[in-house]
Amino acid sequence: MVQRIGNRLLVAAHSDVGRVRTLNEDSFLVDDQIGLLIVADGMGGHDAGEVASKLVVESIRNTLIQFPRSDPGHTTPRLKPGTAKPDAAAFTGSRMGAFQDEPTVDDAPNPILSVVQSAINRANAAVNGANVSRGYPDGMGMGSTLVGLWLPEYSERPVVFHVGDSRLYLFSKGLLNLVTQDHSMYQQWVNFGSRGHPPAQNILLQAMGPSNFVTPDVAFQDVAPGDIALLCSDGLSGMITQEKIKNVLNQTNENNLDDACQHLIELAKQAGGKDNITVILGCFS
Repeated sequence: MVQRIGNRLLVAAHSDVGRVRTLNEDSFLVDDQIGLLIVADGMGGHDAGEVASKLVVESIRNTLIQFPRSDPGHTTPRLKPGTAKPDAAAFTGSRMGAFQDEPTVDDAPNPILSVVQSAINRANAAVNGANVSRGYPDGMGMGSTLVGLWLPEYSERPVVFHVGDSRLYLFSKGLLNLVTQDHSMYQQWVNFGSRGHPPAQNILLQAMGPSNFVTPDVAFQDVAPGDIALLCSDGLSGMITQEKIKNVLNQTNENNLDDACQHLIELAKQAGGKDNITVILGCFS
């Protein structure tokens, strides 16, 4: 099924249990009312990973839907004409007497990024609270990864956010770019020079729920008409190469988004389908 989000984004989404698992612990959301796309990959098996992923999706939506539908102001901060942005030291005690101007709006937290951060914190607290009520110690119990894209009506750019190893790719001008960076031990090993024996790729450094604190990545993303965003669980990214993903997206447009989703899932299943597979494709116009 293809859904249109405003006049800027056309979206298709599919999820499949794969060839090995008997339960689909992935959850996803395409909300055309508020311009929100989410993929959450539940973890826990008998500890109810599917409950965790659903709780994450619902909690984030419930927070973001309360955000003003009209521009709350300062969503794309700009300096006042003729002013230069002061550095942080300009507002310390040692410099205060030498700098009398008021901070500009650029120095205030962006409300869109702030509300996404708040939504993620609330969702994490909801899952963690359920774990605590079930008697799980810190770091244990059900959990979920998270990757999302939010495009409020009045924002020039979408916000991309994630926790864990679910991913967002952006296909633009023939190039496939991995926008998110996995919060995994393997990715940390790569970042520190790939020295020694590599750890397993599925060991996460953080996820939604097991701990009462998470540090998500939240940032605006530049996009252009014709760009395609791919949000997916590791049931896709862990089974097929980026080259295969690129080949599919190179043939994808607004007219075949649904077929492209199903094609990517079928490729992952042909490669073994060892995990649940969830794919969201969004084409910008």
